[in-house]
This record gives sequence, structure tokens and C-alpha cells, in this order.
Amino acid sequence: MAKILMINGSLNSNGFNQQLLNKIIELIGGLAEVSVLDWKNVPFFVQTEEFPAPDAVASVRQKVQDADVIWFVTPEYNYQIPGGLKNLTDWLSRSLDATNSRGESAIHGKITTVSSASSDGGSHVRPVLEDLLSFIRTQVIKENATGVAIKPANWATGVLEFTDEDIYKLNQHIKTVLTKFA
Repeated sequence: MAKILMINGSLNSNGFNQQLLNKIIELIGGLAEVSVLDWKNVPFFVQTEEFPAPDAVASVRQKVQDADVIWFVTPEYNYQIPGGLKNLTDWLSRSLDATNSRGESAIHGKITTVSSASSDGGSHVRPVLEDLLSFIRTQVIKENATGVAIKPANWATGVLEFTDEDIYKLNQHIKTVLTKFA
């Protein structure tokens, strides 16, 4: 059974992307072992403080290494990746070997995929994050990757609503990811 590690690009515990992440977990059901990465204590990346890695960094790196799939669910800030998430990927992409700056990282070779809840379903942030994930040597699943558009009424209620089409697309995305382990 695949081990999927979900990473919310926002630290908002009830934000739209947390709601999307929860829906994905619900739809996966018992088809995979799913956990959510707690990365709120990861410090700002400072190259001179890489070795030894801070405890919070060592912890998230280990969880990433233990997973088969890393599923990013992220908001879109000015068409870009949230700063905190970029910082996390910087830590995850760094070599684990202090003597080889191009050595394997915690995320090296991992299967990754991206979903987003934003005004336009993350049509800008998903390709940006997918390009970054490819650059840091992950196996990015782009086929059937999904975004959920936040409707105008959702901004007032704070509740992300899913259409039948959203659910269909999310299920297709899940199926594509899990096919890698069939």
C-alpha cells in the first residue's frame, strides 16, 4: 500500500487548501496510507546552518524519506508558491551529504504531485511548483493534476464548495497517483 505524505502549502489550519487536503484524504479512503506533514517549526533556510540540520528539518526530511508520494496542496500567492512552502522545498532539496552538494536529498526521486484551491484553481501556481519539483529531481505527476476554484461566495463563508466535476477530477488525480503502485 502506498504511503502518501500530504503537504499543505499554507499553515492556515482551516483554510481553503486545508479543506481541499481533507477532501483528498477522504476520497483516498483506505486505498493508501496517508499522513500530513507538520512543518510549521521549520526555520528559514540558511546555508551555513545546514549541517547538522536543525531538529525540525531532520524530522520533516525523515517523514519525506519514509513516504512513497509527496502530495502538495497549495494556495497561490500572486501567481506564485507561498514563501514558507518555498523555504520548505529549499530544505528538502539540499544534499544530505555535507561533502557532496549535488548528492541525494530527502526528496530526491520521490513521486510528487500538486493540487491547489485558489481563485482560478491554481492554474499559475501548479506549473510553477511542478517545475520546481522537477528541478529538485522528483518524479512529478502532472497528468490529471487538479485545482479547485474558490467561488466568490466561498470567500464570504470560508467554506470551500466542491462541484461534482471537482470530485470527479480529484478522483481521477487519485487514480493516476495510485496507478504508480498497482
